[in-house]
Amino acid sequence: VSPTDQPVAAPIVSPTDQPVEGSEYWFIKRFNVVSKTRRNEKVKSYAKFKLKTTKNNLVENALIELSYESVNNQDQTSSQTSRSCTTNAKGKCFISIPAFHPDDVSSVKLNLKNIDVVDSELMYDDMLNQRNSDNCPLFTDDCPSVIIDHNDL
Repeated sequence: VSPTDQPVAAPIVSPTDQPVEGSEYWFIKRFNVVSKTRRNEKVKSYAKFKLKTTKNNLVENALIELSYESVNNQDQTSSQTSRSCTTNAKGKCFISIPAFHPDDVSSVKLNLKNIDVVDSELMYDDMLNQRNSDNCPLFTDDCPSVIIDHNDL
C-alpha cells in the first residue's frame, strides 16, 4: 500500500450504527415462550423477556411492545394486535398471548413492535439479543419474528 497524495476522510458513523467499544448497551438477554394446553384444549402462551446491559446490569422500566398475528385455519382471515409490558427491578416482564384452539389457529407470529427504556441514556443493541437455533439474534432485521407453532406443542 502506498501513501496517497490527498488525505482520505474517515467515514462518518453515528453511535447508533456501530457499538462503541467500552460503552454500555442494553439488549434482550433472554426470551422464551411458555405455552400450556388448557382443559378446553386451547393453548395459552406467554412471551417472557429479560433485559440486561453489556456490564451485566439489569434493565428496569423498559417498555416492550409485542405484536402478534394469527391466521384462522377455517376462513384464512388474519388478525393482528399488540400488547406491552414494562420490565421490573429484575429486568423481567411477560406478555400474555390470547388462548387459541390449535384446530382454529395453527400458529402465531410474534414481532417486536417497540422496545425502549424510559429515563436511560444507554443505547439498545439488537445484535446482542439472544440468538435463535440458527444463531441469529432475535427481533432483528434478519430474524424479525418468532413463531409459536401450536402443532409442535
